[in-house]
This record gives sequence, C-alpha cells and structure tokens, in this order.
Amino acid sequence: MMEYEKDWFMRQVKAAVFNPFKKTSEVQVMPVIQVTDEGTGENYSVPIQSYLLELVLTLKVNQAENILFSESKKMTDELFFELGNWFYDLVNKLSDEELKAANFSRTEISQGRADLGQST
Repeated sequence: MMEYEKDWFMRQVKAAVFNPFKKTSEVQVMPVIQVTDEGTGENYSVPIQSYLLELVLTLKVNQAENILFSESKKMTDELFFELGNWFYDLVNKLSDEELKAANFSRTEISQGRADLGQST
C-alpha cells in the first residue's frame, strides 16, 4: 500500500473522485439538499453526495444515513440504490476506531445495505 493510501483522509478523497452516477448512455442529475451554514446562518444548495461525504468525513455517520433515507423520495430508485451503495462503501472504509467514534457499526452497514433493497 502506498504511503498516502494509509492516510484516512486521502482514502476518502480518492473515494470521492469515483462518481458512480456518471453513465455513458444517460445523464443522471444528482439531487441537491438545502443546508444552513452554521457560522453565517446562510442557506445554500449542495449536491447530496457532497454533503453526505462531508458528514462521513466528520464522523456524523448516523446523521448522514438519516439524510440519505429521508431524501430518497426525491430520487429515482436506481439513483437512490447507487447513492446508497456508494455511501455504505464509503462508511465501510472507516476503521473500527472511527466507526466507534461515530457510534456506528459494521452490523449497521449490513442492515443499511439490506434496507436499500427494500426501499427500491
């Protein structure tokens, strides 16, 4: 393993570069979510994938998972399934210590993947 791949943040950046929503035959629009800047109170729109990534990077995994499922009705089933798989792949790359700090478990990752199939 290369030295930079041992760094958790670098692994997350590398994972973020992969875009599972890019299709050669069709273009899928990534849904956006309205968020409020905690510092300024300003509201703005960001792609949901970017927001979920930010939450996972700050170990707010439960909050990210809740948002994933609450926003699912704004997506096609296919897009939700792909975004969900991307999300659980990202979370699964967290170390056991990071998952513990995030109050999340590998069992919850497995259950979340199962819930993806039931939601579509």
